[in-house]
Amino acid sequence: MDPHSQPAWLIAVLAGIFSFISPCVLPLIPGYLSMISGLSFEQLEERRTAHLLRILLSCLLFSVGFSVVFILVGLSVGAVGSWLTAHKTSLNIFFGVIVIIFGLFVVGLVRLPFLYQDRRLRFSRSSLGLWGAPLLGFAFGFGWTPCIGPWLVGLMSISAGLPPAQSALLFAIFSASLAVCFVAAGLLFASAVRTFSFLQRNYRVVEILSGSILILIGILLITQQWDSAVMQMNRGIAYLEGLGS
Repeated sequence: MDPHSQPAWLIAVLAGIFSFISPCVLPLIPGYLSMISGLSFEQLEERRTAHLLRILLSCLLFSVGFSVVFILVGLSVGAVGSWLTAHKTSLNIFFGVIVIIFGLFVVGLVRLPFLYQDRRLRFSRSSLGLWGAPLLGFAFGFGWTPCIGPWLVGLMSISAGLPPAQSALLFAIFSASLAVCFVAAGLLFASAVRTFSFLQRNYRVVEILSGSILILIGILLITQQWDSAVMQMNRGIAYLEGLGS
């Protein structure tokens, strides 16, 4: 693995976590878990082995569906890498402004109503067997793109100019982070519900933290300091690795 990509990978992991706990995704997780597994809320709370295996498989299949969508987004960004590299300075400014605006939106200082909209495909539980989970995951990837757009734009700005494989890998890490959250929520449903309640009561802290990270990324892009910041973070990582060895 390229050590120079470590800070970007960290951002991708955080993007997956903050996307999962965003106000328009987190409250709907119990319903999605019930739909993709075919289990009731009461069954989701049980610790029966058969139910846990079904939940695990359905969450993994669901994750495959949305991962395909997000990885294709990464490939599409990487496919025009040479053009993006040639216009890196101006694009950094453009994406930086967009990321800052989205960060201000997440913090609550700017209103962007279209980001609260979604384009979900509607399914009844009876129409989905276990193997319908990837299809629902695919629909999730498309339908919630506007809602988790701030972090997707942030990843796109970071991956601009990267080769297609590296750009796709960045979005794969984002997808994996999001998938781990889904699987954990499914396997630990009873505890997850309590955690959801805690996060909902403290959404303001989550919003400020998430938005602040986006604003910082935007500032680094506009000032053309992202690469320098990455180098400094890599030095810090290398130093910490040296202390641990």
